[in-house]
Amino acid sequence: MKKNSLPKPITILVLTLLTAIVWVSLNIYRAVTVKPNTTVPENISQSLNPVLNTQVIQKIESAIFLPDSEIPQISTGGTQTAAPTSTPIATPTTIIEASPSASPQP
Repeated sequence: MKKNSLPKPITILVLTLLTAIVWVSLNIYRAVTVKPNTTVPENISQSLNPVLNTQVIQKIESAIFLPDSEIPQISTGGTQTAAPTSTPIATPTTIIEASPSASPQP
């Protein structure tokens, strides 16, 4: 008795398709799970200089100096200022008069 099997080219095509599907799915899995290497610019990775530049600090302090006369007084107490009152303005009134009717008179 002879066993019926698929032709050889069909078997090769099915195996190739399965291989491609496994390959693509493994590449997608790798792309999702592997984190890319981050490159840090050299100017960020350099060490900091622990010495303070006092000239820059003095320049900043002199630039933001305000004398006491230029600083407004801020009241934080419980005193309240009076709100401005509005004065009523008289509006003209309209007088209603009888208007002529549009219908003809007999």
